[in-house]
Amino acid sequence: MNEASDASALPVSAEGHAFPVLVKCLLTAMTIAVFVTGLMAVDKPAIQQAGFASKLLVVAGLATLMIFNYWVIRSRTSVNAKEIRQSWIWNKHVLWADVVQAKMIYVPFLSWLIAPRLVVRGRGGMVTLFHAADDQVLMAFTRYALAPHMREGA
Repeated sequence: MNEASDASALPVSAEGHAFPVLVKCLLTAMTIAVFVTGLMAVDKPAIQQAGFASKLLVVAGLATLMIFNYWVIRSRTSVNAKEIRQSWIWNKHVLWADVVQAKMIYVPFLSWLIAPRLVVRGRGGMVTLFHAADDQVLMAFTRYALAPHMREGA
């Protein structure tokens, strides 16, 4: 089987979760642990005597952690012959026609913990990182990253 026929057997489009279930669970557990630890420290004199700016900084950090946790749980990645998309705090979107280089980062036997990702460099040097925890999305990444002639408009 040659490269072209191998690539044609891969999915044309796919959508799935961006991060593995274990990553979502670990992050949520750590977020809960940070909040529980914070609640236990609220009545400590050092916290009560802290200035307004210090308290505001802690609240901002906790809000950032909550937003990040929410988007890791909710984030989805989709790929087709035209584009790659990932929902995130700010949505990521790259047209395949604008991609000049694509590189898959995958750690064998640790994909359950370290989300595989596709790093794409667009025209003008813009680098965008797309996470994918779904096997169909990873196969579609492979289809278009390794066989660019199969992309729409190529």
